[in-house]
Amino acid sequence: MSLREAMLGLLDDGPMTGYDIKQFFRNVIRHFWSVSDGQLYPTLKKMHEDGLISLEVVEQKGTANKHLYSITEKGRERFGQWLCEPVTKFEELKEPFVLKVFFFNKLSREQVLEHLHTQRDLHSRILEEIRGVRDTYEESVSPYQRLIGYAGILYVEVRLLWLARMIELVEQGQIETQPGLYSDEMVEVGKRFFEEVFSQEPSREFQDWLDKARLQLPFPLWSVEGDKAATNVGKTVSGSGERKRQGENSRASRKGRRGKG
Repeated sequence: MSLREAMLGLLDDGPMTGYDIKQFFRNVIRHFWSVSDGQLYPTLKKMHEDGLISLEVVEQKGTANKHLYSITEKGRERFGQWLCEPVTKFEELKEPFVLKVFFFNKLSREQVLEHLHTQRDLHSRILEEIRGVRDTYEESVSPYQRLIGYAGILYVEVRLLWLARMIELVEQGQIETQPGLYSDEMVEVGKRFFEEVFSQEPSREFQDWLDKARLQLPFPLWSVEGDKAATNVGKTVSGSGERKRQGENSRASRKGRRGKG
């Protein structure tokens, strides 16, 4: 994703100040794309020099003048070209924690559990932050932008399942003997996850998988019948089922730390 094209997309909806753009990046999409002041303002300056945006200086009494940026026809054309270009490259992610997991065999069981508990606490906090962003901007974003929020929630929830299973295997001393994180049956069910979450009710296999993961989810998870249904489902998912899972995670975390001694 290009910072320049991202800002052109924002300005395509209307004029914004540099501060407005910075707040959007920090408050709305910071969990999957971040920008620093050292990147944002020089990029705006270069975009202005290239004729992609225009600048209007609005005088204000008693405070600094406001610099209001607007997209030009040249900028709108460039944004349209970028938006229509298919993404054909998979961006490799840098995962510091996953890199450490690669070498966990060199640590003691207590050290591994400390890492895993820390990551679970972190992901639980991030999950609540993403839900907060989604709930705050639910009514002011487009349907596609709303789906990004749900994708972020799903990604973090899958990571929490992964961490919970690793903690279980390490605490039980089975990490060295288990051929995989889950059985082949559970993996196959997991592959059909996206198909299942849009169904009116889960298949028997998927419900078995949920039971093994100790998850309680309402069905259908997401509805295509309107924004109101999707909003209600989102609140339900973050309600009783999540509270139960967080309670179980909290108890497991305390148990693990007590076992560490």
